[in-house]
Amino acid sequence: MFAVLRILAVVAVVIIAYAGFRYTRDRQPHWLRLIRFVLYSLLGLGLVFSVGLFIERLSLG
Repeated sequence: MFAVLRILAVVAVVIIAYAGFRYTRDRQPHWLRLIRFVLYSLLGLGLVFSVGLFIERLSLG
C-alpha cells in the first residue's frame, strides 16, 4: 500500500514540476489548475489511505 502511495507521490511531483515549468513560460492559468488538481488528488488519496490504515489497525487490535 505504501509503495503505491510513494509511486503516486513521485508521479505527482513530476507533474507539478512540469506544470510549474510550463506556467513560467506560458503564464496560462491551465497549468495552475493542473497543479491544484494534482495536489488535491494527492491529499485526498493520502487521506483515504490513512483512514484505511487506521481502520485496519483498529480491527486488528
